[in-house]
Amino acid sequence: MVSVERTPVLIVGGGLVGLSAALFLQYHGVGFVLAERRDRPAVLPRSRGVHMRTVEMFRQIGIEDRVQEAGASALKMGAFGGARIGPTMLDSEAISIGGAGAGRARILNAAAESPSRFCFCPQVLLEPVLADIARERGGDLRFGAELTDFTQDDDGVSATVTDRLTGGSAAVRADYLIAADGGGSQVRRALGISNWTLPPTDHYLNLFFRADLTELVKDRTFSQCEITGGAVRGRMVSKNNTDEWSLHLQYDPARENMEDYPEQRCAELVRAAIGVPDLTVTLLARSVWDTGVHVADDYRRGRVFLAGDAAHQHAPWGGFGANTGIADVHNLAWKLASVLAGHAGPALLDTYGPERRPRAVLAAEQARLRTDFMAMYGVRTPENAETMERQVDAGVIMTRYRYASPADGPGQADGEWVDRLAGHAGTRVPHVWLGAGERQVSTLDLCGPGFALLVGADGDRWRSAAETVHSETGLDIAVHEIGPANELADPDGAWLEQTALPADGAMLVRPDQHVAARSDQGLCPDTLAPVLHSLLG
Repeated sequence: MVSVERTPVLIVGGGLVGLSAALFLQYHGVGFVLAERRDRPAVLPRSRGVHMRTVEMFRQIGIEDRVQEAGASALKMGAFGGARIGPTMLDSEAISIGGAGAGRARILNAAAESPSRFCFCPQVLLEPVLADIARERGGDLRFGAELTDFTQDDDGVSATVTDRLTGGSAAVRADYLIAADGGGSQVRRALGISNWTLPPTDHYLNLFFRADLTELVKDRTFSQCEITGGAVRGRMVSKNNTDEWSLHLQYDPARENMEDYPEQRCAELVRAAIGVPDLTVTLLARSVWDTGVHVADDYRRGRVFLAGDAAHQHAPWGGFGANTGIADVHNLAWKLASVLAGHAGPALLDTYGPERRPRAVLAAEQARLRTDFMAMYGVRTPENAETMERQVDAGVIMTRYRYASPADGPGQADGEWVDRLAGHAGTRVPHVWLGAGERQVSTLDLCGPGFALLVGADGDRWRSAAETVHSETGLDIAVHEIGPANELADPDGAWLEQTALPADGAMLVRPDQHVAARSDQGLCPDTLAPVLHSLLG
């Protein structure tokens, strides 16, 4: 008899999305096994920007400071930001960064809308931090372990995980499987899930290299530099603004492949792009990629869920890729936890795809609108005027996205963005600073790992209703009173002003910090139980 390991969730893939899934599941008290075929973190920096909304998710699980510390270690000279364009890096000129297109722009006031801030942290630095934290919290992470087979039935998933070093295999039985195994996902292919696709507009060879440019970029640091009009055409991207960089070199795959770019040629192209013929260059890694788009037609097949690049892949312009994937598993983790705990019916899991897929399509469309370098940085030209009109600010896409809500009735789109966060059902709860004794807390800090009720007056009635629900279902609901003289002080009435709730109003918030119901849309102490029953199935 072969022994079978049992786990609630098997995570396939140990990149940013898989590791985030592990951490979110830990936050909700769900066990897992994570299998990643690589035996070490990625070498290529790839994703570099952790959007504000993603930092909020990390804040919720108590790791925001460590993520920001990792990001700070990358900034060896100057703050992240800035863009340049020219025939070489040396001959490039700074461009004045603008906003999104005027037609659909809704610029995000980050300081007013969040307790967190954007973090520059390349993937190569962030992955080890997330892995370390997951291990510290007792996670079962297996690097160098590959999913080599899986089947599923009505009760779970049976998988074979093979150690790539020893060749030994382990049989794993999981209630659910999260496929975070990248754009070439073997799980997606095995399930036969089709994709919505757009052909690539460009093909790139990513050259990650070391070269000390400290003096050359002093007082002119940048995030990206477009190299155009000279001997090389591509995009130079900073990792630390001193000695580690990437050059995304455009090439024609119909005429060339990576074998046509040996190390010596790559170094020569890097020197030409920088404009220093005798520069010492060390090539660290390289890969090929393109700007093609795929978004899976289904995010769920039975007990298997797709997340991250396995579900959606597109150009990195705008930084939507990994951040969208992390939001995927933030959405999925609490739903899996609710079902596994018996607090929700399996139908809750059916909401994952309908909520997250439209968000991925939107991100893919917005990334494509940023293909033009000047458009990506909000600089209008005669050539990009039409695409600029269709752009939406990146912060809006990540933070002000609204899931379709039953409270909206018929006619609500699959998903959309809102002008401001005002506590509408389906949106991320508004951020307001509240007094809690000698410290301040954000309204976002009041949410999770269970449901939260943010109430004004009649706190006792809401607590009684929450206790009744808990006694009947075991579901934990935290009740927080907000008001001028309440446990969470709001002396200026900012919460009521932001949400347009009456003084005795209330808001039910999901574990992922999204509003589930409001007291001016049918929620009251007597309806709390049926509202939750409808939500959780």
